[in-house]
Amino acid sequence: MIYVKRLLCAVLVVYLAACDVPFTKEDPVVVSVGSSKLHLSEIQKQVPEWDSWDDQQRLKFLENWIEEETLYQEAVENGTDKDPVLVRQIEQTVRKIVVDHFLQSFADTMVVGDAEKIDFYHAHPELFLRGKTSISGALIFFRDWQSGDQYYRGHKNLKYDSLPGPHYLIKKIETFESVTETPDSCMITSFDSVEVGMLTKMKYCGGALKIAVVTSKLDSADVLPYEEVAEEVGTQAWLVHRAEVMDRLKKEWKMERPIFSKTDVFSEKEK
Repeated sequence: MIYVKRLLCAVLVVYLAACDVPFTKEDPVVVSVGSSKLHLSEIQKQVPEWDSWDDQQRLKFLENWIEEETLYQEAVENGTDKDPVLVRQIEQTVRKIVVDHFLQSFADTMVVGDAEKIDFYHAHPELFLRGKTSISGALIFFRDWQSGDQYYRGHKNLKYDSLPGPHYLIKKIETFESVTETPDSCMITSFDSVEVGMLTKMKYCGGALKIAVVTSKLDSADVLPYEEVAEEVGTQAWLVHRAEVMDRLKKEWKMERPIFSKTDVFSEKEK
């Protein structure tokens, strides 16, 4: 291995020196193993960043290429490339790569318009559910029981659709927005235990006097607004559109070709 590294270093020195020769039109062989040669142009195709690499990175790449090429030549000399199972695997792999590349060329040209996206969103609301119930609101703290009781009596019949404002009886307000778990298990034991827009009764828990109010509740079964899921809608609509187009094209291509099959390959039971 030390010998190989020294040899590669020598090759690199010669190669780098050749690169400094002005107006050269040659495509130098950077390294070879047996009759297999690796030209500079091939390297630059495999590794576009080759020109920006330092000598250590280039040396590492060439070492890997030599090792891989040596193993490949050894395998070929032993007839491994003629193995029937391997040949069949290679054929199947090539067929799949060709087909995938061909179909991708169609997929790359497929575009779904805004109108189609919106139609898809309305046609498939089950794909864009909120998933978890969430609530928004506030916890209202009081200095003493009298302040809290007075505030509750004066506001218990109000319907809150927004956060409560500052008040001389209130010590502080802590808000919560779109939480999927209770912000205070003492005041809000569950999302179903409170009525949206109404003050809860005051409690002393966690070392403080509090009243809670839930100003909005979004159910898990609610469909998310289009603006929040526009990107996902576009992706889902495109996938469905692609599947439909591909299915149509496959049927058209099959119709254009004579297709025959032998019926005697099936058992009597399955006919």
